[in-house]
Parts: sequence; C-alpha cells; structure tokens
Amino acid sequence: MSSESKVFLLLRTHNRPQEFHRCIESIAKQSVLPEIIIISDDENDTYIKEVTLTHQVFRPKYRKPQWWIRHHNPFNDYFNQAVSLIPDGHFVYYLDDDDELVDQGWIKTILENDSNVLIGRFQLGNAHNHKLIGEKVVRGKIGGSCIALRSEIAREIKWPTRGGGDFFFIRRVVEKYKPIFISMVAGKVQKELQHSWGVRKHY
Repeated sequence: MSSESKVFLLLRTHNRPQEFHRCIESIAKQSVLPEIIIISDDENDTYIKEVTLTHQVFRPKYRKPQWWIRHHNPFNDYFNQAVSLIPDGHFVYYLDDDDELVDQGWIKTILENDSNVLIGRFQLGNAHNHKLIGEKVVRGKIGGSCIALRSEIAREIKWPTRGGGDFFFIRRVVEKYKPIFISMVAGKVQKELQHSWGVRKHY
C-alpha cells in the first residue's frame, strides 16, 4: 500500500434525508476518514448540501423516471459511472444511504490489509433477524457493503443492473481475484426499506 492510498466511499442516495444523515454521522466517526463521493441523480435531494465532511457529489447520466425496484436498479450502474473519478492505487467501498458503519476502524482496516479484495461482515435488519452476512460468497449471504476492492478492479468489473446485482458483482470479482475474509462487522442496515428508493417525483 502506498502512503498516498485512500479509500473512496461511494454513497448512493435519493429521497432519504434522515437515513442519509445517520449514515454520514457514522462515517464521521471513522478513525481514518474516506474520500466521500455522494451519488445522486436528483438535484431535489437538497439535504446533501448539509454535509460538512469533505465530499464531492457525482451526478450520473440522466435516467427517465421509474421505480427503483430490485430487479431493475440503475443505481448499480451509477457505481460503474462513479468509479471513473477514482485513480489507480486506491480502494473503493460501496454504501447505501440506509446503511451505517459500525466499526470505527473499518476504513483504516481496508488500508492496512492492502488486499485486492477485502470482505467484512454486515448486519441485516429486523426482517432478517439481524443476521450477519459476508462469511462466504453465496446469494443472500453477502452484499455490496461487505466488500472493498482496489480501484483498478472496481473499474474493470462492472455492476449488473438486474436483480441480485450485489451477489453477481461480487461473484465475478472473486472468480478472478482471491478475497480476504475478516470477521469485523463493517456496517449494518438502519431499517428495512424494501430495497426501493421510491418513484421519482422530479425531473
């Protein structure tokens, strides 16, 4: 790991101001702060302007109004677009606005492990009995917020926009790059939001 290496945290958000602010608060407690890239395709998400941590906002390519449901989620493609901002020699971690980081050393751990692919644990919500995922790459037992990877790999391997996108993305990554699994619980779901950002109100 270069002393100049950083973790770029890609944070997707839309129409969830309360959950978003709790997520940001959890990021602020990290012992090493990441470079935050907030992904929002709706300028009406004005709550983003209240963030005091250093960050940049990425506005992905225009999309027609539609339901952001799990079987067709353009926000996954927004991850693919956002990684173009990140140079070689760094790390990428993915987070949604209804998640929050738990272990205050998670970002530091990514840097110290210096691995191509690092997979930690993540705690689900009430609907899943708060179970931990991330122990193995099996559908339903791993998610996008379990994994951190080198920026070069993040650009090489694209997120699919179909259902189960997290799993299919991670499976493609580990088919080519050997992952390192650790028992640290990186984050958790704040509450169940049925995998939807809701219908678009403004364009």
